[in-house]
Amino acid sequence: MVNHPNRTTIENTLFPGRPNYTGPAKGWFGFLHHERVCEESHDVNERIDYVKREKPKNEVPIRLHNMIYLGECAAIAKDAAMHADYEAKRDALDAGYEADYEVKSAPLYAGYNAKRAPLYAGYKAKRAALYAGYNAKRDALYAGYKAKRAPLDAGYEAKRAALDAGYEAKRDALDAGYEADYEVKSAPLDAGYNAKRDALYAGYNAKRAPLDADYNAKRAAMRAEILAYIKLHIPDCAWNGKTLVFTSG
Repeated sequence: MVNHPNRTTIENTLFPGRPNYTGPAKGWFGFLHHERVCEESHDVNERIDYVKREKPKNEVPIRLHNMIYLGECAAIAKDAAMHADYEAKRDALDAGYEADYEVKSAPLYAGYNAKRAPLYAGYKAKRAALYAGYNAKRDALYAGYKAKRAPLDAGYEAKRAALDAGYEAKRDALDAGYEADYEVKSAPLDAGYNAKRDALYAGYNAKRAPLDADYNAKRAAMRAEILAYIKLHIPDCAWNGKTLVFTSG
């Protein structure tokens, strides 16, 4: 606040929740929300009206008392540059990872498919031959049936049933064998593919971790500067390190 001895009122340029505030309504503010040290607002008056209208009555005085304009806090100027630097470094890392991933994963996946394809092709070839043999026998049986249709209907049905049963038994056995063989052969193939892909992603995370850690450390230091600035202007600030502390109502 600015106190002019020749004026009857105190000019308030820092505390938007207190009387006679003449500071900006747009910009960076502290404690607009009870768990946020600082944030941007396009119109702080909207937040003040909301607090007065919606928050519990015992919280309203503390919330309004602790709101502060941070435009004069030097630490706020660091946020945009620090965040832009982090975004630029992370974008470069992401772009490099995506390009590297595309280059490395394409042959990896192609190799995986190349190994899986003949496994399935072998099964298809065996089944096609089995079905062709079945059709050849059935066609011959049906040709004989057509020639002797009337007296041989009963015999045809009996032979056809036995032929179908034999085909189905062989096909079921082939299917069961293929599924078991496929599971055994594809498991290490899948595991190898996943292990290589996981290692690729782990490398990316290892590169990103120090970048995130450095960014978070800088934000923590900036937050500490902001809190120091706030406490300089609000000595009785109700912040307990995590949230504004409200009196019971």
